[in-house]
Amino acid sequence: MWSSKYITIAAVLCCLALPSCGFQPMYGDSGTSGAARASTKSLVEIGNIPDRNGQYLRNQLIDRLYLKGRPADAPYVLTLSPLKDNLTNLGIRRDATSTRGMLEIYATMTLTDRLTAKPVLTRQVRSVGSYNELDNQFATVVSEQALKDHMLEELADSITTELNLFFSRQGTIDPANVTPETVHITAPLPTLPATSPRIGSQ
Repeated sequence: MWSSKYITIAAVLCCLALPSCGFQPMYGDSGTSGAARASTKSLVEIGNIPDRNGQYLRNQLIDRLYLKGRPADAPYVLTLSPLKDNLTNLGIRRDATSTRGMLEIYATMTLTDRLTAKPVLTRQVRSVGSYNELDNQFATVVSEQALKDHMLEELADSITTELNLFFSRQGTIDPANVTPETVHITAPLPTLPATSPRIGSQ
């Protein structure tokens, strides 16, 4: 069996070999690729999203995209369809009441070229989570809202990742050289369930 010394050396050699194989860090800011991702984020204007959850999601996107302030005249506009949610009751008791709720939130994101008014990227984003339905109604409401906020943060991360991937594939931030990408998804993209913190009944 290999000693820990040889295992460490092999791991270091593998990490050094990754750049030569074409792999690039997705979330790092090292080198030219990191500066390019920061510049592409500043070229995207975030449209309004209706309702309280929509505004919370937009604020999360602002925190992730407007790293150097809001762009004055962004060539791209990011819009999202009104958020939709679906609640499924789980753990049904004999009295027909449930003990747990599984929540799904999803929307369609569209990135539009402002100059041509044509969409260049369309994706469906989705997040799934569950929370405890307690005897105390107020505690249940608080638990559900805490879960929704967490799921909206997951959606913001997914949208940011889709934008990063899109501009990375394009290899340019010139709107004239952007190739439209549209994906028609019959079922929402799967994500790992997020569990809200348990809140005891009073």
